[in-house]
Amino acid sequence: MRTTFKKIALLAVSISFFMVSCSSDDNNVATSQGVFDNGIFITNEGNSALSTASISFISENGTVEQDIFRAVNPNAEELGTYLQDMFFVVTRAFIISGSANKITVVDRYTFQYIATIATNISNPRYGVVENGKAFIVNQADWSTGADDYLTVVNLSNYTTSTIALGVSSDHITKANGKVYVSNGYFGSGNSVSVINTTTNVVEDVIDLGAGNSPSTLQEKNGVLYVLAASNIFKINTVDNFIAGAIEIPSTIESPSNLTIADSKIYFTGNSTSVYATELNATTVSATAILSYTSTSAYGPMYGFAVNNGKIYISDGGDFASDSNAYIYSTSGSLLNTYTVGVGPNGFYFN
Repeated sequence: MRTTFKKIALLAVSISFFMVSCSSDDNNVATSQGVFDNGIFITNEGNSALSTASISFISENGTVEQDIFRAVNPNAEELGTYLQDMFFVVTRAFIISGSANKITVVDRYTFQYIATIATNISNPRYGVVENGKAFIVNQADWSTGADDYLTVVNLSNYTTSTIALGVSSDHITKANGKVYVSNGYFGSGNSVSVINTTTNVVEDVIDLGAGNSPSTLQEKNGVLYVLAASNIFKINTVDNFIAGAIEIPSTIESPSNLTIADSKIYFTGNSTSVYATELNATTVSATAILSYTSTSAYGPMYGFAVNNGKIYISDGGDFASDSNAYIYSTSGSLLNTYTVGVGPNGFYFN
C-alpha cells in the first residue's frame, strides 16, 4: 500500500506503442537504439525484501520481460526497494528508490547502468526535468512536512543541491518554465509551491483553501490542473492565480492519479473506478467510464496512466507475489492483461 510501503505517486501496458527510432539518411530504414526502444517500462515497487523491487518491460509485440535491470546489469549495485518513480532525460532514465535514498541512472534504450546519485537524497518520491536540471521531491523523515525539500541535480555531472520546501510535499510537474509541487499527502497540506528553475528558489505558494489537499497535478495549454478531494483546480501558470475549478461529486471518494490525454482529464476514484471530464467542464460526471475488480487490501489502482487512446491500470496485489497490469480502451473495454512484478506502481512509455 502507498502508506505502508511508502509508495509514491502511478500503471500500464499496451501492444500499441509510440515508436522511438532513428532513420538512416541513406536508406530511410528505422534503426533500433536498443532492445528497449519501443515499449513500456513498469516500475514494480516491491516490499522490504531487496529481491522484490524490479522493472518489467512490455515490448511492441506484447512480450513481457521481467527484472530487466538485474538481467542487463548482473554485477551492478541493486536499485533498492520501494521503487517510486522513473523519468527520462533524452537517452537516460532516472530510477527513484524510496528506501535506498538514491537515484539510479541507466541508458533508457539498453538499460545499461550509468551512475548512482545518493547525495542530498532522503526518502525521494517523484522527479521532473526542467531548464536542464532534475528536481526530485524528498519527504525526509516522513513524520513531518517541515523537513521536506527538493533535490536539484546537475544533469552534466550529477552533483546536487537542495531547495527547502518546509511543508508536506509529494507530486511534482513542470509548466511555463517553472516547477510545481503539490503540498499535501494523506490529507495534509493545502497548497502548491512554485519553483523558479533559474534561481532555484520557491517564488510563490498557491493557497487552495482549507480542506483542499492536493494530490496529482498536470499542465495543459498554460493551465495547471490540480486534483483535490472535491475539486480539480485550474491555475493560470502566467500569474499563478486560481482561474476556476471543476467540481467532483461527493459520490466519488478518494480521487487520485490525475492525468491529461487527448484534451480530457482522467482520474481514479472509489478505489477501482476511472472517471473522465472535459478540460472546460464545470463538474465531473458521477458515472465511471470503467471499474475493475481488485482483491488487494491496499493496492487497487496502484498504477495508472492514459496514453495513445488506452487506459493502463496496475494492481498492487498482495505485495508479496507478482501482480497484474491491465489495458483498457477509453470506452472501458478490457483489451489485455499482463503479469508483471511485485507492487507495480508506474507506467513509462519509451
